[in-house]
Amino acid sequence: MPTRERIHAGNRLPRTEPVNILNVFGLIAVSTMLIAYALERRSPSFVLLFAAACAASSVYGFLAGTWPFGAIEAIWTAVAVRRWSQHTAAAPGTGSGRPIACDMRALSTAERERYDVLRPRVLSAVKQIQEMPTRFSLRIGSSVPMADVAEWVEMERRCCAFLDINVSLRSDNTMWIEIGGTAAIKAFVKEEFGVSRSGKHQRS
Repeated sequence: MPTRERIHAGNRLPRTEPVNILNVFGLIAVSTMLIAYALERRSPSFVLLFAAACAASSVYGFLAGTWPFGAIEAIWTAVAVRRWSQHTAAAPGTGSGRPIACDMRALSTAERERYDVLRPRVLSAVKQIQEMPTRFSLRIGSSVPMADVAEWVEMERRCCAFLDINVSLRSDNTMWIEIGGTAAIKAFVKEEFGVSRSGKHQRS
């Protein structure tokens, strides 16, 4: 016959583990990292927040004993800091970094001739412009092949190294160019596009 002590022991509820402060820290760090990554395009400040969250996640990984996770997050921290510095390097008044200026000498004579053909062709095919705090998104019409757009973007990146410029094909099969970097770079891009739309090319 079971004793009273055994009956009571069988009816006990399982103990709940106390909240682990380290796990809470890790949850906050990783959540902040994901949110900052999603908002990166709004402002360079979110890139810096992403770097800080990656650093915190790295600390969590090492403290929790998962050193591969900690090492990967440490690498991402370095990458994010570099990206943030690139975003802010060309901002006026910093006293350092690359100036907002293009150097067409980065292209050979043949490449520049090709550039002068592609640039007006691509920009004349812009069908829609979406303006964001530090960049523009340009929807390119189907009259220009993606290969031509990619070729122009590659040359633009070489002669204007301060620009963040990328080509993407969205799920609705529309082609977009994202171009900008900082508020100052965005102003430069806006002026350049105004010149381009008037049919003049004043690069040197």
